[in-house]
Amino acid sequence: MSMTTAPRFPDLLVGERTKFTSLRSTWWCLGVLTVLGVGFNALVPALMSGSWNTMDPATRARFRGDTLGLVLQPGAEWAQIAACVLGALLFASEFSTGMIRSTVLASPRRTPVLAAKAAVFAAVLFALGVLIAVPSLLLGSALVSAHATLALGSPTTLRAVLGFGLYLALTGVLALSLGALVRHTAAAVATVLAIQFVLPAALAFLPGSAGSHIAQALPSAGDVMLGSGHDASSVYSPLQGLLILAAWTAVAYAAAHVSLTKRNV
Repeated sequence: MSMTTAPRFPDLLVGERTKFTSLRSTWWCLGVLTVLGVGFNALVPALMSGSWNTMDPATRARFRGDTLGLVLQPGAEWAQIAACVLGALLFASEFSTGMIRSTVLASPRRTPVLAAKAAVFAAVLFALGVLIAVPSLLLGSALVSAHATLALGSPTTLRAVLGFGLYLALTGVLALSLGALVRHTAAAVATVLAIQFVLPAALAFLPGSAGSHIAQALPSAGDVMLGSGHDASSVYSPLQGLLILAAWTAVAYAAAHVSLTKRNV
């Protein structure tokens, strides 16, 4: 009597990479992500530089104090929409279409499949994020050169470039994990976008400093790692922002891991 051998993890990586690249939604979302990332990283510095003469002194000081954040954060904040949508689709759509049954037949142990999906998706988003950040910095530096300087070769700038990739990768894995938890494409997309956009805006209206502390403790506040760390409006440091986003992603991934082992497909 022959027994089916469970696929090795490298085989799962190859399979998930094939699935990932064969979906039209993948290329649409990655294309939109790139356009939003580069586009807003160019648009916001251009608008800020163009309105320099009408700025108040406080805004000018913030412009010069965190030029790095001005150049990189807008693109990341908008590009994450595409990352979140694609992440939610990658797992939730398998439940919606019934493909999850074929996946489970091919790999009865479901949690390695989750790990393989997360690894492939995170690697793609990290690499794409870095590729977006580099030209954004060059373009942004040129756009703001008349009013502020950007040290392209500094350790802080290198950290922000890597942070752009990390921000998209962790946000994408967070969305992927929520997709595995919710198991419904539209609900998964709505949930992750609410966490990333609606909740921070709502909590920011809480009175006193509590609102800003709570709002910036949500995953979206991880974009603070893309700035210089000198923005007075930021409650947390770049390192703390990274840890906050990583913690949210780890909790969501752990919950998805448990859900896949306990619930039927």
